[in-house]
Amino acid sequence: MKITYSMKKFLLFLALVPAFCLAQPRQLSVKEFLKLHAGDTTSYLVQGVVAKVRSSSSGSFYLEDRTGTLLVYGLQDPAQPGKNFGQLDIVKGDSLTVLGRFTVYGGSTLEMKDGRLIRKADGPEHHLSFYDRLERKPSFKGKAGPEGLEAFKAWVQAHVKKAADGATGTVSVRFVVGRNGGVQEVQAVKGGTPAMRAEAVRVVQSAPKWKPAVSDGSPVRMPYTIEVRF
Repeated sequence: MKITYSMKKFLLFLALVPAFCLAQPRQLSVKEFLKLHAGDTTSYLVQGVVAKVRSSSSGSFYLEDRTGTLLVYGLQDPAQPGKNFGQLDIVKGDSLTVLGRFTVYGGSTLEMKDGRLIRKADGPEHHLSFYDRLERKPSFKGKAGPEGLEAFKAWVQAHVKKAADGATGTVSVRFVVGRNGGVQEVQAVKGGTPAMRAEAVRVVQSAPKWKPAVSDGSPVRMPYTIEVRF
């Protein structure tokens, strides 16, 4: 029987089907993944919900399903190789499917190393601002959130001195509450004479520490801008 070109293509397809099927990654539950042998170098799929972002710089987070919680380390998106984890916009509550291999770090930490993002669906917190997603709002003098900012403004106004040139008006001051609660990067950004701006910066820099904001279990920086009146 003469084998036609179409038959050759069909036979080639049949030959490739088993290899193609074998090449497909197997999907495991978190519990199944964590029971793998440390010497297993196969990459597996795991699907779950982001329970906590551990570090945006290293791309590590906890992925949770009904069977347990898995630490994923070094996540990247093959479709966006130039983007780091922080640019992937992954937050708590997102549903992810990730591909990676099992490893034991430091002899005790079970994790997925060098994970690859396969699919992502935004969770309910994605419509919230970064501030609204905070686990703990910044606080000043025991008052958190907007009340804390008002308490800080009141402290500044109580300690600001008359400008050296006697001028009056307002100065906009930008600053950051650091991870340790200290007031940092103080700048006068709008309004006032040089003497007013200098005094506004001085008094804000001299303020007591805040209790910093917390996101995913870690302190985070928080920028603010206030008006200082003279």
